[in-house]
Amino acid sequence: MLSILLALLCAPATFQAPLSQGAVAAPVVAKRAIDTNVDPRVELLTTVARLAGFREFTMGNSRSPYAERVERNFGPQREHPVVKRLVALRAESGVSYDAIPSMALHLGPLPELAELVPFEAAPERLDARWGGIRAREFLSELRDFARVTKAAEFFEGERAFHAQVARRLSERLSQSRALPWFDAFFGERAGAQYTATAGLLCGGGNFGVGVRFGDGTPERINPVFGCWTWDAEGLPVFDESYLPLFVHELCHTYTNPFVDRFERELAAAGQRIHASTAAAMQRQGYGTWKTMVYETFVRASVVRCRRATEGDAAAAQQAAEEVKQHFKWVPALEQLLGEYEAAREKYADFGAFVPRIVELLEHEAAKLPDPALAPKLVGIEPANGANDVDPSLTQLVVRFDRAMRDQSWSLVGSKEQLPEIIGPISYDAARKVLTVPVRLEPGRTYTFSLNSERFQGFTSADGIPLAPVPVQFSTAKR
Repeated sequence: MLSILLALLCAPATFQAPLSQGAVAAPVVAKRAIDTNVDPRVELLTTVARLAGFREFTMGNSRSPYAERVERNFGPQREHPVVKRLVALRAESGVSYDAIPSMALHLGPLPELAELVPFEAAPERLDARWGGIRAREFLSELRDFARVTKAAEFFEGERAFHAQVARRLSERLSQSRALPWFDAFFGERAGAQYTATAGLLCGGGNFGVGVRFGDGTPERINPVFGCWTWDAEGLPVFDESYLPLFVHELCHTYTNPFVDRFERELAAAGQRIHASTAAAMQRQGYGTWKTMVYETFVRASVVRCRRATEGDAAAAQQAAEEVKQHFKWVPALEQLLGEYEAAREKYADFGAFVPRIVELLEHEAAKLPDPALAPKLVGIEPANGANDVDPSLTQLVVRFDRAMRDQSWSLVGSKEQLPEIIGPISYDAARKVLTVPVRLEPGRTYTFSLNSERFQGFTSADGIPLAPVPVQFSTAKR
């Protein structure tokens, strides 16, 4: 789901028509490496999410003439029951982000939208947030939405445009030879069907999704890529950044099943690590320990891929990028993956190596401070959220539940957002109360934070930082 700074040194690959139902593809060129398409099922589901106001599908960079055509056709049904149900599903079960294209790929073509894998069997790759069989109420309303909006006819009218988009994506991804590396590292997925889908309403969102059947039908590996740059003709521009995205999202289809299989073993370490980095993870959309561990497996594998295809310097650069994104344990995991690579005869498959990954993550988790021991904000004066603060107030007072490190604090914000500090900042004798001399102006709103992901001066005497606390208050007008 995130852009990774990676450029593979690749030889051309080849493409043929897609195997996904209801999709439009680039024309046949030669033997298949990976197909490309725009999939009406993905477009339909992301349209509903867009109407529901999902921020990940209403990014400003998703605006285009195509999005305007979608709005004209589907916008009048913004109050349809399926839109309201999707809003509720997000609030109740967290249905969002990759859950949307995951559902799309588990349906047959328009207009029937049949279940490709019976929902009562809990399809292995259908995002669990849908609740399996409970998703049938949503699906029933989705079929009605498709009927009243004449969705099949709309997307048929967009067929030529979709074909142009598929060709463009094909031209870019033909520069990648990621599949041979994945097959060599994780093992070949015999019979698997690979399709890269352009998500025309996904903006900067990218999703590693697919479908696994339980009856022997070949697996469908189907990463969905957002479109965030548009040319004068209203077509998406697929620049070089799509090569690393291709590796990243494709990797999800290989490694996510191993996280699922070893969920119980990974839980303790994953929960501890996520709790210690919760703010940074949530900012990036990784709201649970499991989504963070999905990313951990992927990011370490991407570094390993870069080492294999570009050398040690490129791998070091990538590892540094992962640390910058708060995945500080990824370099150690990537090094561990080198053991797997060097001793393939010892491990039947990647799954046999996962217990070693569990051990490493448990070791990394043990090095982190216990979040339960982190300092907590007891109170702040003026009160956080107050909108009638007396502008003659001369000090900001911050109270903590335990002793803090002396002469250490971080009031984070721009000069325009922070109160003017007019004297020395100091703690009381117990170092639980910080006093900041300030000068306030009438009719002003002050916005800042106590600590941030980068600045963590507010730290307990035991060395554990305060989780960032946003603060805002407004002074009364005179």
